[in-house]
Parts: sequence; structure tokens; C-alpha cells
Amino acid sequence: MAVLVGYATANGSTRGVAEAITASIKRSGEDVDIRPLGETTSVAGYRACVFGSAIHNGQWLTEASEAIERLSTDLRGRTVWAFSVSSVGTTSTFLSPLLARGLRRATPEPRAVATLRSTARVRDHRFFAGAIAPGDWPGTGRIVFRMMGGHYGDARDWHDIDNWAADICANL
Repeated sequence: MAVLVGYATANGSTRGVAEAITASIKRSGEDVDIRPLGETTSVAGYRACVFGSAIHNGQWLTEASEAIERLSTDLRGRTVWAFSVSSVGTTSTFLSPLLARGLRRATPEPRAVATLRSTARVRDHRFFAGAIAPGDWPGTGRIVFRMMGGHYGDARDWHDIDNWAADICANL
């Protein structure tokens, strides 16, 4: 049975993380499918799932949250790993290091992950920093971004992503 990697992305950063996780699972010899969560109608036939979403306003994207609700019956008792992509990851950020340290301690899990925990066997939930370009946040958001010590670019920690994926492979 294959592993499903499902994702929801706003600007492509989360898709890139999902693709890296998929590649790692394939290298371990597992069959794996990758697809947008909005297009996922069933998890039947999958032995495990890895779900991830970009974070906007502290929550997974609507497409991801709706997919988790829609799939909740199919997910009952299934093994799942979850990841969230935002400005602050476990090991990297595009905000100031001081602000990131405080946000890591204070940021709760998104509601969709709590929903997953109530139905599936969530083995882990990991935060990864994403990538940001000047046009990704609206006008006043760009000002706030700069005030928070933000810098544009790709803050994804590929080594951390690969290590997390390797842990998934070791526990399949």
C-alpha cells in the first residue's frame, strides 16, 4: 500500500516541502502519491498519510481544513504525519530571530491538526518556515513584515525537512 502526501499551498512554498517529503519517501523504497488536498476525495488504499498546509492567520488554508473535515471518517485510526508552513519553522524563519523564538513558544497548533488528532493517529506535527517574495503580503502587511525584522527569500530548512521525512520513513 502506498503513502499519500497531501498539501495545500498559497504561493508554492508548501508544495515544495511536500515534493521534498515525497522524494524522500520514494528514495526509501515506498510507493507514494502526492496531490493537493483540495483534490483528495479518499484515503482508502493508503497505509499512511502526510498532510501539510500553508498557515494564514494562524490556521491551515481553507482547502486543507475542509479536506480534513471531509476525510475525517476515512482517517479514523489511520497513521498520519502533519506539517505546517509559515513564517517561523522549528529551525528557521524569515523573521527576526528574537521574534521567532517567542513565536515558537506561543504558537498553538492549527485547528485542522487538532481535528486530525481527534480522528487519526498523528505521529508528529512539524512547523517549517516557507519562502516569501515582496508581493506575497498586501501593502500594510509588508510594513508589518519589515517591522518584525522580516527578510524576503527562501527560509525553508531543507536539511530539517529531509530529516523529518527520514523519520517518517523509519516509522512506516
